[in-house]
Amino acid sequence: MLLHFLRRTLLTLITLFILSLISYHILMRDPLNAILAKPHFYSGYLNYMQHLFSGDLGISYLDGQPLLDQILAVFPATIELCIFALFLAMLLGLPLGFWGAFNAKHWLGKSIRFGSAFGISLPIFWIAPIALYFAASYQWEISAIGQYYPLYQIKTITGFASIDVWFGEHPYQLKIIQNVFQHLALPVLVLTIAPLMEIIQLTQNRAEKVLSENYVKVAETRGWSKVKIARIILLRNTLPPLIPQLTRTFTMLLAMCMLIENIFSWPGIGQWLINAVEQQDYNAISAGMMIIGLFIILINMFSGFLMFISDPFNRKGWYVR
Repeated sequence: MLLHFLRRTLLTLITLFILSLISYHILMRDPLNAILAKPHFYSGYLNYMQHLFSGDLGISYLDGQPLLDQILAVFPATIELCIFALFLAMLLGLPLGFWGAFNAKHWLGKSIRFGSAFGISLPIFWIAPIALYFAASYQWEISAIGQYYPLYQIKTITGFASIDVWFGEHPYQLKIIQNVFQHLALPVLVLTIAPLMEIIQLTQNRAEKVLSENYVKVAETRGWSKVKIARIILLRNTLPPLIPQLTRTFTMLLAMCMLIENIFSWPGIGQWLINAVEQQDYNAISAGMMIIGLFIILINMFSGFLMFISDPFNRKGWYVR
């Protein structure tokens, strides 16, 4: 177990080192930073690492504000979209995956499998403007852009508008809550498509394999219903192996979220980074890439921890590797 832990730690440190080199290379694309880093690459890189360890990501060349404060202001909005989309995808994807597995030889199961494979291939940057167009054309209340109506004021506590909105004390508080979730609905529904299809596909493949085992056939002969089999057998044998896949799905979701933020005028880190690229603010690009990379590494570490505590076979494997 100790050797496996040390190996994982070493791989994480190597990944962080490579990430810092790429971030530093982007920073040096700015002529002023390149001049200040002279005469030696190593001295400039060590100085850059010292600032990173102290939490200093530098300042933006556009407004002179600390980049760490700007990232902390926009990153929660992106994570909010990703969490809602992943939760909705799991809420719908697991039952549909089980349903498709129970009816694998029926046209219904084959249709679910085909639909999930087709849905993954749909380009989200194409679906988002079409969905927004139809929502606006038919005057749906969810045809809204931004995080909430600009005239409303929500005090920032956690950075998640869906949480902060509950702590206000306005006479029209219910209207603000309704407005926040109306703005959240359309981008979340669009973002849910790809992870939903992937979760359905992964769940159906895993559930079909579990249903072919002898102990499931014994449960069926004892008169267990499909709901009981899904609740007692499928959930316990399907969810733990899906955790690493969910990490990859969340990473994919983060990238997709950054793509559609400009379409829905969502004030997240994706829109912030695109603005930085347009203005050639290399300080902001470097800092944003570093923070996103660190966040993905933390997600992978958290996934490994969940696998360790949820899967007894994986936990046993730590001691024999």
